[in-house]
Amino acid sequence: MYEGKIIKFYREKARLTQEQLGRGICSATHISKIERGLTEYASEITSLLAERLQIDMEKEVLHLTSIKEKLDLWHEMIISQNMQAAAEIEEELKNNPLIQISDYQGLYQMIQVKYYIKLGDSDMVERYMKLLPKDSENLPEFEKNVYKHVLGIYYTMMSDHLQSINILKSIDFDTYSNPLVYYDLAAAYYHNKSPVLAYYYAEQALNLYKKRNNFLGIIDAENLMIIQIESDYHRDFKETVEQYENLLTICDLCNSMDKKAKILHNYAYEHLRRGNYLEAEKMYKESMELKEKDTAYYLLSLEGFIRCGAEGNLLSQEELLGYIHEGLSIANDINEMLFTIILNLHKYAILNRESQYYRYIDSKALPYMDTHGYIMLAQRYRKELFAYYTKIGESEKALQIAIPLVETLDD
Repeated sequence: MYEGKIIKFYREKARLTQEQLGRGICSATHISKIERGLTEYASEITSLLAERLQIDMEKEVLHLTSIKEKLDLWHEMIISQNMQAAAEIEEELKNNPLIQISDYQGLYQMIQVKYYIKLGDSDMVERYMKLLPKDSENLPEFEKNVYKHVLGIYYTMMSDHLQSINILKSIDFDTYSNPLVYYDLAAAYYHNKSPVLAYYYAEQALNLYKKRNNFLGIIDAENLMIIQIESDYHRDFKETVEQYENLLTICDLCNSMDKKAKILHNYAYEHLRRGNYLEAEKMYKESMELKEKDTAYYLLSLEGFIRCGAEGNLLSQEELLGYIHEGLSIANDINEMLFTIILNLHKYAILNRESQYYRYIDSKALPYMDTHGYIMLAQRYRKELFAYYTKIGESEKALQIAIPLVETLDD
């Protein structure tokens, strides 16, 4: 059976007819039956055909039959966040041409999308999304749930969090249950401003990660849980400090500097919103030092660092403008329009250019944020603009700004 599939694949790849391949070995009719698995055949014949095709049949059969095992291992490495091992398996699978004739080509394409989503490679995600089926109804049960998982996290990447939740919740958790799917559902609820459900699913993920002794997953799940708890302003901040310090210790033990950078950033934000500017500035700077400069992740912490320096009067105007110039240069190089807008707003605020600051919000910031789904940011700047127009007596403009704010509250 496997030999027939392999012979047909390499015969077509070599652009040989059945008659050309079988010349001097067997008839074209016999080859047709071998390829379709309709006849018994002697091993001597397949050996001669393999020799003519210049392939090692034993190795090719092994490559074909091991595809499902490799796909399961690849999927598991993505779930456990062992991305180095996942990259090695991805390379191995990519170089296995027999995936095209296996029963698992669809599963391979789904896991590819999931892999590149987790890597944050949007170009590759879009490339492989085009190869996926339009629906999952005719897929085997496991693949049907993988498909929903992939589609759900794709919509999260596209900032359509409600659609993401609807798809992820339709997964059959009795047959497809792993910590990553619970974490992704928690993240979708978090972005949809549903802290209770975000906490619940993050806790489900945490419990499964603990059973696996997966410390990288534990870090992510606990970090997400802390964020939800911190929506309660009455919580004792000492508990938050203790939890973040524990997570930083785990990061050091796992030697996971990328996760440490993320924890430090979130920890810094909790200090910033409480007015602990010195502590926040220190943590934002440490987070920046652990990140690659030419990335949006670096700009995220740089922006927090600038806010600390400005609001806490920790940096001079010249120093602040220097950091803003650095950020704008990076944002321009990597085409990060959102950070270009936010950093320009910081610049106008620091230079006390009030009218230019609010004109820029109205003409540039809000249109971009509304179009690209940055709902919370748009709401924050819309409130500022409403207050400004009210202050200067522009009641008609204030009313225009107020309508989207009211609609957001109604939602």
